Amino acid sequence: MIQKNIPIFFFSGTGNTWWVAKHLAGALSKHNSEASIHSIEQVTPQQVGDLIDQSDLIGLGYPIYGSDAPLIMQEFIAGLPKQGETKPMLVFVTQAAWSGDGAYFIRPEVEANGYQVRWAVHFTMPNNINVDLGWVLNAFLRLFRAKPSNTLPRIEKLARKMVEGHDWIMGQSPCFSLGWVQRVPFRKGIETLQQGTYQVDSEKCNACGRCERICPVGNISMVDGLPRYDSHCILCLRCFNYCPQLAIEAFGKPFNPDWFGEKPYQGPEPEFSPEQLINKAPRSF
Repeated sequence: MIQKNIPIFFFSGTGNTWWVAKHLAGALSKHNSEASIHSIEQVTPQQVGDLIDQSDLIGLGYPIYGSDAPLIMQEFIAGLPKQGETKPMLVFVTQAAWSGDGAYFIRPEVEANGYQVRWAVHFTMPNNINVDLGWVLNAFLRLFRAKPSNTLPRIEKLARKMVEGHDWIMGQSPCFSLGWVQRVPFRKGIETLQQGTYQVDSEKCNACGRCERICPVGNISMVDGLPRYDSHCILCLRCFNYCPQLAIEAFGKPFNPDWFGEKPYQGPEPEFSPEQLINKAPRSF
């Protein structure tokens, strides 16, 4: 069951999901499958529709936030074109440790539009939440220092199962119920988080504007030489992790090198930068 045309649509806040998508496409190419990866920040709805029309199956990838998909990916999924005939689908997620049913809970929504989730897979990647949340939570977060290279065997396994036509579903019962244990309170609290997570230290900020440029949803604007946050943050941590001056604070606290090292997590590869994921394509998903 070699699939010849597989577009993989992904959202990646700080590079983990991009890294998995890139290596999965490479693994599939070894099996003579033509996989391509597409940041959802760079494609228009028309391009998405054309890629899906020409595909044998499609892939979706996103990082897990509270056992949930990022808001930008939820919007993308809601706008996927309906299929007249069933289209096989892969869903994969990147997580720090555990997400319950993170790759599987979207199944009812996508299957209602003609997609069949045949592969739902979780990949453990380095923790990118380098926010000072107090010593108890800091110690907990510091436990998760997975190496990207450790995920490669699972990527290879997934590629083999896809080309051989063998389903692989992670996150079924009882993980399904446990996922909602995190997802329900996260969804109830997200509006508060969207409006009050980040602040800016005016003494450290040099008005470079990088935070504004790399925000995936245009939530940041430069006003009088300082970043100003709107109320539709998706909590991807790009601005916090990639500020050259470490001028952005989360919950009123700056980055704490005593807990998380010299600088926040900045992607799975030294040469990675968030600029390669964005294009500010018009979004109407």
